[in-house]
Amino acid sequence: MFKILFWYWWAVAAVLLVFEMMLPGVVFLFLAIGAAAAGLFLLVVPDLSLELQLLTFAVISVAAAVGLRRTLRRLQHADNPATSTLNARADALIGRIIVLDEPILNGRGRVILGDGSWSVTGPDMVKGAKVRVKSVSGTELAVEPAP
Repeated sequence: MFKILFWYWWAVAAVLLVFEMMLPGVVFLFLAIGAAAAGLFLLVVPDLSLELQLLTFAVISVAAAVGLRRTLRRLQHADNPATSTLNARADALIGRIIVLDEPILNGRGRVILGDGSWSVTGPDMVKGAKVRVKSVSGTELAVEPAP
């Protein structure tokens, strides 16, 4: 007769963790927690029936999903300043000090940033002056003299 050993469950947990890393979503994490718990329970109670092992696996997996859901959601949507402007390139420019490539005449000028050219508005200044970006509107940067 085939007997399930505790480390079989741990091997299943390891495989589920590999799936978690390779596939989208978080479902396999909860299943891996359930498998690891079933293996731990089998280690403590060596003659546990297969039905109780599967019940432990199922209950702990569901409990992990319910219990960790709020924590994972909070981690996923954390206000991280490094990623908050990930898809808002222009917003990342606010506060940045740049050098004018063209003078600002009559309140308008241009600056080259990275691979793009931006219109700038602000007080008249000479080419090469340092300015700080105050705000962004579309492709236009509002600037002020840098301190």
